Amino acid sequence: MMKIITTPMCEDVLRISGLTEYQVVNPDEIKDADIAILLSETRSEIPKLSIKLNTFSQVYESVLKIQSRFNTEINQEEMEIIKNLIDENNEKKDNRKDTKVKVYSNFLKDIILDMGFTIDDDYDYMVVPDYLDIEENNEDCIVIPSHKNVSKSIVERVKNRYDLLERKLCMKQ
Repeated sequence: MMKIITTPMCEDVLRISGLTEYQVVNPDEIKDADIAILLSETRSEIPKLSIKLNTFSQVYESVLKIQSRFNTEINQEEMEIIKNLIDENNEKKDNRKDTKVKVYSNFLKDIILDMGFTIDDDYDYMVVPDYLDIEENNEDCIVIPSHKNVSKSIVERVKNRYDLLERKLCMKQ
């Protein structure tokens, strides 16, 4: 039987994809497996299936990628929730394009672009991940949780980030 490993940050997507036989390891324990299902930025010495989980669309695509690779039965109820969140987000995009945002990280850049905000160095707001120590401590700086203090549920994790950005970035409009 094939030995599949993943990290806590990815586990929920495997569950939604219908994959049941896998082991969850910490990022520093990625070894001794046939394949690792990991975030695209995670390094691995063993073969890996790269997934991205920053946006609802990326979560959706990652579930399909895992399902296709391992021929699993997807949790259709959860996929419907993700589809609805993608549609909801898409409906709001036009209203956001006038808000200019400076972004400090690739995962946040994915989210900001997916939400329809404009990335610009001449910005209304600055968005930073919680692991960066940016000195600019003002109301225009929004700190987003990355790995610590986030939900294990991938849908909740993405939703919480979108909701936080929606609340903070749409205040001026």
